[in-house]
Amino acid sequence: MSTNKLTIIPVKLDPLPTETPSTHSFQQTAGPSCVIKTAAGEISFFNGVDEHIIQAVMKELIQK
Repeated sequence: MSTNKLTIIPVKLDPLPTETPSTHSFQQTAGPSCVIKTAAGEISFFNGVDEHIIQAVMKELIQK
């Protein structure tokens, strides 16, 4: 098991609006809403990412 100390920073993810205009297209031109930097790389989450994806990534980081 790794002896590296993990730093957990609380973040708040804004929910997606339930109604979006049909002419509006999703663009990822804005920067990520959350970035996790590790020795092996960098993980970026953008608004709208499914909570299950975040949970899966966090579980994998804890297991390493």
